[in-house]
Order: sequence, then C-alpha cells, then structure tokens
Amino acid sequence: MNNKPALSFSLVAALAVTIVAAPAWARSTTAATTNASASANGLRDPARAFIKMDLHLEKGTPGVSVGQSVPVTIRAFFLGGTGVTLNGRPTVASDALLLSDLTTDAKQSSVQIRGLPYTELTWNGILTAVKEGTAKTEIELPVQLSYREAPRARALPRPGASDPSAPAGDDDDQSAADPFASLLRQSPFASDPFFAQMFKGGDPFQGMFDDLAGTIRQRDVTLRDNAGTLTVAALPLHAPPGFSGAVGSFTISATLDNQALRVGEPATLTFIARGRGSFSRLSPAGLAPSDELNTYGVTSTFKPGATALTGEKVFTQTIVPRQGGALTVPAVALTYFDPTERRFVTRHSAPIAVAVRGSAGDHPAAIASTAPPTVEPAGTLKTPSLVVTAAVPDGAPSSLTPVIQTRWFWKLAAAMAIAAAALSVAGFAHGKGAFKTAGANRRVRRQVAAQGRRMKAAVDRGDAVALFTAARTAWQTRLGAAWGVPSQAIAAADVATRLGGRGDRICEVFERADRLTYAGGQSAGPDDLEHWQSQISDELGAWEATS
Repeated sequence: MNNKPALSFSLVAALAVTIVAAPAWARSTTAATTNASASANGLRDPARAFIKMDLHLEKGTPGVSVGQSVPVTIRAFFLGGTGVTLNGRPTVASDALLLSDLTTDAKQSSVQIRGLPYTELTWNGILTAVKEGTAKTEIELPVQLSYREAPRARALPRPGASDPSAPAGDDDDQSAADPFASLLRQSPFASDPFFAQMFKGGDPFQGMFDDLAGTIRQRDVTLRDNAGTLTVAALPLHAPPGFSGAVGSFTISATLDNQALRVGEPATLTFIARGRGSFSRLSPAGLAPSDELNTYGVTSTFKPGATALTGEKVFTQTIVPRQGGALTVPAVALTYFDPTERRFVTRHSAPIAVAVRGSAGDHPAAIASTAPPTVEPAGTLKTPSLVVTAAVPDGAPSSLTPVIQTRWFWKLAAAMAIAAAALSVAGFAHGKGAFKTAGANRRVRRQVAAQGRRMKAAVDRGDAVALFTAARTAWQTRLGAAWGVPSQAIAAADVATRLGGRGDRICEVFERADRLTYAGGQSAGPDDLEHWQSQISDELGAWEATS
C-alpha cells in the first residue's frame, strides 16, 4: 500500500519526461527530411523556416539569353507556432540576375509538409539575365523568428541521493538540524523526486512549468535557397539598327487617329507591340523626319496580359504633314532577339496611305479673284477732269509721260528684282543650315538642362532611380543630336560600339539606370548620389565643350 503513492508520482514524472523529450524528437526528425536551410550567426533550424524559388523555363530550354526574362515563384515556409516578422523582400544574390515586378503583398496559405503544419508565403516576380555566364540562382529573405525553444528535462535525483542542485554539505546540515527529515528520507517516499524536493524544505512545483513550457527565443535569420545555377548565353555580335535590348517574340501594328489630314495640322500615329518577352526593353524608334512629314518624340504605356511576360505596349508619335496630296505613312520597324530561334528579328507595321488636303492659305490668288468689285455709292459726284494746254518750248520733250510709265524703267526694275531674288535665295540656302543647326543645338541644351534639374531634385529626395533615369535621358539626348539618330534608340551597347573606352562612364550610367529600373529601390546613400550627380554633370559639360 505504501508503494502506491510512490508509483503514482513516478508515473507523473515519467509522463513529464516524455512531454519534455517529444518536441526535441519531432524537431530532429523534421530536420532529417528537409534540404533547405536558415542561417544567422550559426543558427541552423531547417524545420522551422526555409525558402524555395521555382524558375518557369520553357520546356526544352537549357538556359536563357542576356536580356531575357523568366517568371519565378518564391515560397517561404514557417513551422506552425512560429512568429514571423519580414525584415525585407526576397532578393537575388547574383549580380548576373535582376529580380523585378515582385508582388507587393505575399499570398498566405497553410500547408502540410511531412505531416507538420506550415504557413506558406508566396511571391511572383520576373527574373532577368543581365550578364552572360553561369549565374547562381540564390534567393535570400531576411526575417525575424519568434518561437518557444524546446524544453530540457529536469535532473531527477536518484533514490536515496540528495538534490544535485543543492550546495555541497546541504544534506548533512539539514540532517543535523531536522532529525525528522532524516527519518522521512528512509521512508519509501524518499525515492520520489516530488517528495525529495519537499523533504529539503523547498517548493516541489518550483520551475516545473517553466521547464515544461520552454523559453521564448527571437532570432534574426536570413533564409537562403541555393536552387542551383542558370546558364546565360550572350547575344550574337553586330546587332541590327534599332535593337534596344528586347528579348522575346513580338508583333507590331500601326493606326492613324485621323484619315483626313491637312498640311501643318498634327495627327497621332499609334503603333502597338504585342507578344511575350521583356517589354521594358522594347523601344521602337518610330518615324524619322522627312520631306513629307515632321515627326516628334515617341511615348509609351504598357498593359500587362493574362500571364507573366505577356501584354501589349502602346506607342504614340505625333506627325505633321508638310505638303498636300497623296501621302504614304511609312512602316514602323520593331527589332528584337528571339531566344528560341537564336537570331535577331525585325518586324514592320503596314504602311498607311492617306490624302493630305492643303491649308487655307495655299491659294491666295483664288481668294483675291473672289473679292467683290468696288461699287460707288449712288449720288456720288465725280470731280471733272481739268485739261490744261500749255505751249511747249523749243527743244523740250514732245511728251510729258512719267518715267514710271516708260518701258525702259520697267525693264531695269525687273532686272534688279531678279538679281535681288537670286541673291536672297542663295543667302537663305547658305544660312538655312546654320539657322537650323543653331536652333537644334538650343533645343538640345534646354532638354539636357531640364534633365539636370531632375537629377538635382532626385538627389534632394534620395531617389537613385530618378537620378540615373534622368542622367541616361540626358546622355541619350546629347548623343542622339551628335550622331543624328533618335535618342530613345541609344543603349549602352551603342555607346560602347561608337565611343570605345571613352564611353565607359556613360555605359555605367546606362547600366545603373537599367539595373535600378528592373530591381527597384535605392542603391546608394545621399553622399554617393551627390557624387554621381556632380560627376555626370561635369562629363556632360565636357562633352558639350569638345563636341
């Protein structure tokens, strides 16, 4: 009978040991079945949190080409009962890949992995290759994890032994002070740890629930997924004119908003590119000015499609007819690289035939001929002509006809007018080019100055994207005027081809602008932005002085 209480409390203790040991067993089992990792200051707990990135490559495609974009899905998993604070968004560790168009809010769901409950966070985005070679597809996500650490089993005293946590000599001191306690220690209850604590005069429940519940821990963790590598192939050399870096497969069509054109009146030419690929690098040059048309800059808007990388990009350009009659609006060219066929492709829209009416001032003679005749009011008295007869002295001319009415006067005047007109035409033809060039240079200087103001405003805001975008636009404007090509068509590859080593700093501005546009966010502090602004402004000024 006396052994029953000891047995019952021993069962309680055994149950407590089982509860304490169970979480550690579950954790070690899960760790053996997971191949992802979370690391921060040596912390490795793959069962508690891990991340995975899936690349959606087309079937049969071993890799991608420079400039090609690939849809990706990023998923992060967190063990049930784990508190999570995101310290950022997923990023790619490789400098050969850019992650863009990442969904703002992660989609959350509950899943079961190896029989354990997990919370799954999902992002969708676009991965773009920017450098040839073998690129590591390593994804990172900084988080803070809050969780209850698995408890440790309490040290249980052996039957007949003193509490191992008590200081040396404690048993002897208590035995001497309390003979009754020494007597109870000889009883069957002495082997039960519950009573062993009580015999020492302590609280048998002290620390029991703390040990069973475990300790709350917080860790700053960077989740990583070493998904492998991706082969990035270089584009063929000698890209055709008009190639702006777009990779994919596209079509192009063009329309006019007004089929009834008139000389000197603007019309809008709209051309639409549809397909699948890197629309951000798709930039047709539009129509160049000609004897029949004045043309102006191209603007664009993008409409995403139902699936990743699909959609349509709408471009608009203002055109103004310069002369009346039949006019054919030329085809618009669109050049891109097809990664499936591994070649450059140029597609054209269909030409548009229209009739251009003349302006209201084209026929002044017709307008003059329709003027009503002058009619004198009724009752108006005409002044009678006064005829004077005078004697003509000897040797004087027999006629008093004015010089202006003589034939020889008109012949001389006609000759002088023809000579003056010829000189005017020659002078105008000679000076027209100078006037036109001076006007174009003034426009370019104004446009570059406007971009300079945008760069300064971007530095004040700490906006690296706006700074390098304005810098790239300024260089495109300056170089387009110098080379006689549309500014929007100039890319880093064109700068490198035409300028060689002289264009290294300009190419770096173009590449930084592309990188920030695709990846988003900031890449430099305020001091760095001020340094870049000063350097870019100095180089633009030096280029203008030497060009």
